[in-house]
Amino acid sequence: MAKSKLEEIVEKLNEKERQRFELYLDSPLFKCDAVTKLMFKALIISPIKNSNFKEELYGRVFKGKSYDDKQMRYCISNLNKHLENFLAIQKLEKDPALSAQLVATEYAERDCEKSFLMLSHEIDEQPTLADATTTLEKYRYAELYLNYTGKKLSGKTTPDYTDTLFYLDSFYLLKKLQLSCELTNLANILQKQYTIQLSDELKSLAQTEPFNKEPAIQIYSHILNFLMDASDEESFLKSNELVKEHSHLFKPGEVAELYQYIKNYCVRKINQGNRAYLRRLLDTYKTMLSNKPLMKHDYLSQWEFKNIVSISLRLNEKKWCEEFIAKYINYLKPEEQNNALAYNLAYSYFIDDDYKKAIRKLQEVELKDVFYQLDARVILLKCYFELDDYDSFFYQVSSFRLFLLRNKSVSEYQKNINRNLISYLAAIMRAGTSKAKLRKIKSEIEVEKNVADLNWLMNKVQIALGE
Repeated sequence: MAKSKLEEIVEKLNEKERQRFELYLDSPLFKCDAVTKLMFKALIISPIKNSNFKEELYGRVFKGKSYDDKQMRYCISNLNKHLENFLAIQKLEKDPALSAQLVATEYAERDCEKSFLMLSHEIDEQPTLADATTTLEKYRYAELYLNYTGKKLSGKTTPDYTDTLFYLDSFYLLKKLQLSCELTNLANILQKQYTIQLSDELKSLAQTEPFNKEPAIQIYSHILNFLMDASDEESFLKSNELVKEHSHLFKPGEVAELYQYIKNYCVRKINQGNRAYLRRLLDTYKTMLSNKPLMKHDYLSQWEFKNIVSISLRLNEKKWCEEFIAKYINYLKPEEQNNALAYNLAYSYFIDDDYKKAIRKLQEVELKDVFYQLDARVILLKCYFELDDYDSFFYQVSSFRLFLLRNKSVSEYQKNINRNLISYLAAIMRAGTSKAKLRKIKSEIEVEKNVADLNWLMNKVQIALGE
């Protein structure tokens, strides 16, 4: 059963926020009645798990009284309003720019000229971010300043619209580029076509003054270029350089998104057989790991952890990989650490050609997540192939194919490249020492290319051919 609005909000408050909200409720400034305070305490002492949420909560607050739905709905609405007000106050505390803008608006409306101009000077002196949100805030403030000074100096001087128009144009251009990147990236993943109006005009405008001097506009413009055209390596290299140089101008969450585009491009190139992008992908990860604000932003994803281990081992950076695992396993969520450690050790054993040890280690991995299931099956398939264990290999082939057929959580792209890996690896196993069959398989792989671990597979064919 779906949770109510009140249940959802209270559940998402952390312990510190709950304590602060209780102080809010006790403050005479907000005039909270005793019932509202009691209702909140009743919710946090013990969550209500049965389906009769309102009746249960009413019984906790109004002990011994018959349920009154009208009164209960009024009480819930009142608590919701106070929670929303509390969250708004918290947001203002976390966002000084928004807070300053609201204060400046109040100064302007109250005609506190000295206070308004002093705050204006302080805002101008503050270092600012280059993201779309900040650009919009700059536009709103520039418009406020223009309107206020325009009224004060009406008839005395001509208002200067330069900053206001620049920030408005910059916001539109930057936000349009950002959303275009998101949509194009989604289209690439889902292999769908989406129409983005004015995309050529946007990219052209981004290269003209004064927009060609704005780091955020340049970054998103280059990202859009390589997302739309995978052969545009120049835009990829330029965006990579700009993100490294200007990452301090963005909030950590947006920096992570920018790097995600860069990583996706590297993966796309690697899947096309361009091994040079393995190094570029690892270098991107190393840059991210060295970015302290970014690493403090959130837990490291277990999938990012796995990718870093995989890539560093494929590039034979074993010592660096060992140091990475030892240090960054603690950056994962506590409940993910044991599983991640077991899987990645299994993969490292596979890279070291210790196939039996890799198989044993994989038995410790809890395969609850579809991606662990997918990657573990790939490793098992390769291990049995390397061990030349014909029966176990073809048992795994059948099991893997059935998994791909039944599992709806795996994308069609992933299903396709893994099915191709299974088919070609099985064909190599069946071909045995037949050079003619092996040459035919090699030719087919070179034409197909959409195969998981293409370089590894080609290496196995070449070894079988004695090349």
